[in-house]
Amino acid sequence: MPGSPLVWKLVIIGVAAGIVGGGLGIGGGLVMVPLLLIVGFDRHRAHGTSLAAIVLIAAAGATSFGVDGELVVGLGLTVGVGGIVGSALGAAAMHRLSPRALSIIFGVVLLVAAVRMIGGGEPIPGTAEIADLARTAIALGIGLLAGLFAGIAGVGGGIVIVPSTVVLLGLTQHEAQGTSLLAIVLTAIAGTLVNRRNRRVRLEDGLVVGLGGVVGSVIGSRIALALEGRSLSLVFGLVVLFVGVRTLFRARRSAQTLPSSSG
Repeated sequence: MPGSPLVWKLVIIGVAAGIVGGGLGIGGGLVMVPLLLIVGFDRHRAHGTSLAAIVLIAAAGATSFGVDGELVVGLGLTVGVGGIVGSALGAAAMHRLSPRALSIIFGVVLLVAAVRMIGGGEPIPGTAEIADLARTAIALGIGLLAGLFAGIAGVGGGIVIVPSTVVLLGLTQHEAQGTSLLAIVLTAIAGTLVNRRNRRVRLEDGLVVGLGGVVGSVIGSRIALALEGRSLSLVFGLVVLFVGVRTLFRARRSAQTLPSSSG
């Protein structure tokens, strides 16, 4: 109900996720999923709600980066097309996975994100000379892989898109983040449609979180555009590393507490 404690918790979660997602070009699912679990969502519902909210969060962030000219629209749409296919496949797989399997996958995704954020990355020499056809193929491949992460783990896929477009396609950090957010909009829509068909998400919850996320995303993207991105990525990478290790530790502990099979 409007004004209920849960609604306000969802709004706050959205704001926090939006600041992170808009600031780093990653959608915000790395923050949303753990927080949604804390307020009582089960693992599948948390992943589905996160992906639905990311539609609004990424759209707001992409618009903010676009206003400053840090958005490669054609490339973002191409990555997004690949992401649509990957996200639909990933969301279908998520529906069939156990909560523990989802926890393990999410933890691994967090560790990958942490390594990328802490380690940084530089473009491969010669990326500026890549032919248009090869560039399109690479962008579609990036989107496909990012979409799989998005659909399964409930994240936007930016942890794949941002470093890949910097290293493989030669974008600047800010361009990569803005372009990633545009692609994430398409990816998140595709995954959410599958999740809704599988009854893994209530769109009302996603809307509430997403509206909070719009505010946070604009704030986060403005901060990112004003600051040097390396230090921000380093700090957040350390936080993500902690959460990833904690998630995997809990998944391992839950497996140890399961009763042994008598057969």
